[in-house]
Amino acid sequence: MSEPYIYESPDGGKTVTRRKFGSTVKEIIQTADEVVEELFSNEPAMTTLSEAQIDTTFNSIRKSLNDVHLRANWTQDYTMSKHVSKAETLLEQLEADIRVASDSAKLALSESKHEFDDEFGDIQALQEELDK
Repeated sequence: MSEPYIYESPDGGKTVTRRKFGSTVKEIIQTADEVVEELFSNEPAMTTLSEAQIDTTFNSIRKSLNDVHLRANWTQDYTMSKHVSKAETLLEQLEADIRVASDSAKLALSESKHEFDDEFGDIQALQEELDK
């Protein structure tokens, strides 16, 4: 049987260390840079969602919350109604944040494409030239 380890993160999750139970000698398991590299394989950590995807997802969540809210009001469960109202407010804030992040990602991708085109020319024209 292997010895038990204690896992710690001295910097709030950026670096993970472990040490044997009773020992003060720590070894680094993974740094923040390694986590990012593993998760994204050096790819940009952004994605773009279509407006339809955002609308569909949030409309579904909104409908579910509305159903719960109606049930809470019908059964006069005021505590549940209060919690659902708070969840609805948080959902609105989350939706606004996601829309801003999605728009920012789209803008960044567009600017990257323009920078690429400015430096290397239109990729399609370049491919056609190579095919000749």
